[in-house]
Amino acid sequence: MFAFIAVPLAYAEELSALEKIRQSGVLKVALYRNFAPFSHDGRGVDVDLAEALAAKLGVKMSPLWFDADENMEDDLRNMVWKGHYLGYGPADVMMHAPIDPAYMAKVDRVKFFAPYHRERYAIARQLDKLPTLDGFEPFEKLPLGIEGDTLAASVMLSADNGRYRNTIKTFRTAGEAVAALKAGAVAAVLAQQGELEGGLKGDARMAIDLPPHPILQKRQWPLGLAVKKQSDDLAQALQAAINELMADGTLKAIMLRHGVQHRQP
Repeated sequence: MFAFIAVPLAYAEELSALEKIRQSGVLKVALYRNFAPFSHDGRGVDVDLAEALAAKLGVKMSPLWFDADENMEDDLRNMVWKGHYLGYGPADVMMHAPIDPAYMAKVDRVKFFAPYHRERYAIARQLDKLPTLDGFEPFEKLPLGIEGDTLAASVMLSADNGRYRNTIKTFRTAGEAVAALKAGAVAAVLAQQGELEGGLKGDARMAIDLPPHPILQKRQWPLGLAVKKQSDDLAQALQAAINELMADGTLKAIMLRHGVQHRQP
């Protein structure tokens, strides 16, 4: 009769985050749902980048899709360090995490690292209606689309003593605002530049510029990865992978494939 030797339960707990991933052969990646061109309908910049990162680790990528919660703290709790109360998560790593020193200092359960892109606000406009745009005055008469509950919406609703309130049209997502722009329902859209670039993909009828407002021009933020605070070896491996993908042009090529210009963080 064969004697079966039980593997100590503590063994699995002793494995590091990277060792567990390599043993399972799968990197679980948290990806925002309905966030084109970064992650939507199974594709996007962050999806392709996640697959490239998994390949660098010698494993397969398994997406864990989720909807943005009320704030980033909720997203990080649900997808990085604890898991959702509905029973899914956490993932091994989360894409599209903000790399902001002040914010990072307040979140002690998460390690933020590997900035791979710099995002900022921009304004897309129909060239036939707005050949140039040096200020917001044209929006006293022309409709401007904005995603609701954003810094851009707050700035525009209060700009110049609220003189543009009557022509601003708010949308649930930047994607819906871009669709309205393409259909001619608004003359311009103020949103994150990556979302505008991906939604328009070089549409010759449109131009994309920085918004003519100092607060919105100044607001720029790097995007990177987030893992559990104690996942040091995983963070080091993913940082090395990001460095290689940036150095050999893979990251830039991924972004261009989805219509986004890569901006160094």
